[in-house]
Amino acid sequence: MPRLIPILLLCLSQSCLASLVLPVLNDPIVNLSRLASETTETSSDLFTLSAVFGTEAIDNLVVRFTTQTSIGSLQLDLALFSNRTPGTRANFMNYVNDGDFVNSIIHRSMPGFVIQGGGFYDSDPTSNYFLDAIPTDPPIANEFGISNTLGTISMAKLGGDPDSATSGWFVSIGENSDNLDNQNGGFTVFGRITKSTLPNALSIGNPIDFPIWNAGGAFTNLPLNPEFDNTRSIIETDLVLFTTVTLETIPASEAGNSTTLSYSIVANSDPTIATASINGSSELVLVYSGNATGHTTIMVRATDSVGNTVDDTFTTSVLLKFDDWKSENFSEAEQTDDMISGPDADNNNDGLTNLELYLHDLNQNNFHLSPVVFSETDIADASHPSFTFPIRNDLADITYTIEQSYDLGLTDDWSATPFIEISRLSAGAIDTVSIHTTAPTSGTKDFYRVRFTQTP
Repeated sequence: MPRLIPILLLCLSQSCLASLVLPVLNDPIVNLSRLASETTETSSDLFTLSAVFGTEAIDNLVVRFTTQTSIGSLQLDLALFSNRTPGTRANFMNYVNDGDFVNSIIHRSMPGFVIQGGGFYDSDPTSNYFLDAIPTDPPIANEFGISNTLGTISMAKLGGDPDSATSGWFVSIGENSDNLDNQNGGFTVFGRITKSTLPNALSIGNPIDFPIWNAGGAFTNLPLNPEFDNTRSIIETDLVLFTTVTLETIPASEAGNSTTLSYSIVANSDPTIATASINGSSELVLVYSGNATGHTTIMVRATDSVGNTVDDTFTTSVLLKFDDWKSENFSEAEQTDDMISGPDADNNNDGLTNLELYLHDLNQNNFHLSPVVFSETDIADASHPSFTFPIRNDLADITYTIEQSYDLGLTDDWSATPFIEISRLSAGAIDTVSIHTTAPTSGTKDFYRVRFTQTP
């Protein structure tokens, strides 16, 4: 049975494109790293928030996707940017106006990440469902520029091909700037879910409301209505299926017409590292304490005139170098003698150098056993050498490798062997790290060690 194709025309006149705007994140603040020796109580960083955030004009009509579900009718109102991504907007509206999204489904749910649609539709809604790929138009050029934040609408595309987007789209149900902005040319954001329907998108992406099932193929993360229990075949009413896709006037108070944003600090996980404030010029001011090392995560929020928000989250780190530890643990005279205070010195003859005391956060005046624990991890009946050790998480100048030799380096030099990090558990300034080699032991007598190296 052919699909009914509603005629949906998007008004393009200046009267239709009213000056409605929504806030966006244009230029996320990158994670910051400062050395403890360079930070004092008077050192600071300054960011002009009008360069970080902005507003984008939107159409006065939203694309309303409506689905019937076991928990009632849900709507997703997609507000499209009028000017910022013209090629993407025109492409999306072609699919809308052709009726291609009618009886389409959300085929992928990744909690805290995205819900994705626009790829498949029920081609036979009069009987048991039959999912077909939506017929696609030619792929379009990437128009990345706006950051992927909570509630943004972006185009899906093929891996390794920035200009491969066709009909697939997704809603970010998490803060995805760090991930989606920095791969495959960046994922093009071309609109936002309205604030009143964002909870519906979050519900579809919540596995409590819509459990996720592996139906194979493209449907390994398929959200289904909660009454589906895997004792029968999937039927149409189990799917998150959009029975109508229409253009509607954007509801009142969903978007404002002022380009002025207000700013606030939503979170600062450790103010002992740096305090965050916003001055009268709408600048973010970070002031370092000068006496603490570690990491603090800061969230800044921009809010428009009707309460729409967009957040930017970044981490600021104040890091140690060996020379900082050295200056705290040795007198001025001792600091000039590498036999006492140098990275390779072992004043207690306990087998641990100053560098190892520093990175394991051990007191240099006490005798210590090595905190590095060697073990073996069995993977597919093969033994992989493993190491577990504590290491400070505020270090700027330490790397580590696993090295291998057949005779402790006597004639067979120690050489680096590939490894992976299994786990990292944080407790204050200390991380407990577990690593193991990617290749199993050869069966001969191998020797392994973890080697810590000071970087410039």
